[in-house]
Amino acid sequence: MPSQFECFQDGCSFMVRADTDDEVVHLVQEHAQYAHDLSIDAETVEAEIERT
Repeated sequence: MPSQFECFQDGCSFMVRADTDDEVVHLVQEHAQYAHDLSIDAETVEAEIERT
């Protein structure tokens, strides 16, 4: 079942959907670093992943 994550920063429309949680975590961590200069741990991302 695909997983998705939507960025929770105000004004950011980033959304990722992937086949595995690991893919989502990796892409979200890259997005947070490059778009928002933030570091986000895998556990935080995993807690916010939605199953589609």
